[in-house]
Amino acid sequence: MREENEIVWKKEKRAEKKQAKIVEKQEKNDIAKYFKENHDLNIDNLYFNDKDKKIFIKKNIIRKQKQQVDDYSEIISYTPIFQGGKIKKHHGITRAITGGLIAGPIGALIGAGTGGKEFESIKQLGFMVHLSENRTVKQLFIESETKIDSLVGKTFMDFYNQLSAKFDQIIANNDREKDNIPYNKQEDIRYYKQLLDDGIITQTEFEMKKKELLNL
Repeated sequence: MREENEIVWKKEKRAEKKQAKIVEKQEKNDIAKYFKENHDLNIDNLYFNDKDKKIFIKKNIIRKQKQQVDDYSEIISYTPIFQGGKIKKHHGITRAITGGLIAGPIGALIGAGTGGKEFESIKQLGFMVHLSENRTVKQLFIESETKIDSLVGKTFMDFYNQLSAKFDQIIANNDREKDNIPYNKQEDIRYYKQLLDDGIITQTEFEMKKKELLNL
């Protein structure tokens, strides 16, 4: 009788664990669906929701990245990751590479890190995001040698620039809140205007975001 009860108990425990995994999987699917349908910016496996002030990081088996959700307030800083490949024989302008192909954050990054040398390719590109409680998230766009002037190279460098701008905005807002500096919606409007000018969002999307920020 005792053995039978133990067998029944073990079956019940296995059933409970199985049900718990099903519930957990469904919850994760619901979270992923929510952010896919409600985000202001999506780059690669990162989804930003300005209304909820949360960032959703999609699960990526290849990168061994677990699904997670963090508040904007938990984002402290980020560190650029750059490893150059082939170097061109001549020197160029510090903030430009391959005829002005790279500008902004990534141009400054490469220029500052290489003394103005020009690169034909990049072996590694991304950044390490530093979160509260000493947590970090590594985001790599390029992990093998890629030509800068290729479609893939241009795309991922654009990803880097967009995310740099977004993280800079979030970190600046976090700093203002810590210092009790009043929130300035104009800065967010300028940010979305820049996205519009860069062709990342449409005029309609910009107008909708502007009305939302101004409570119109």
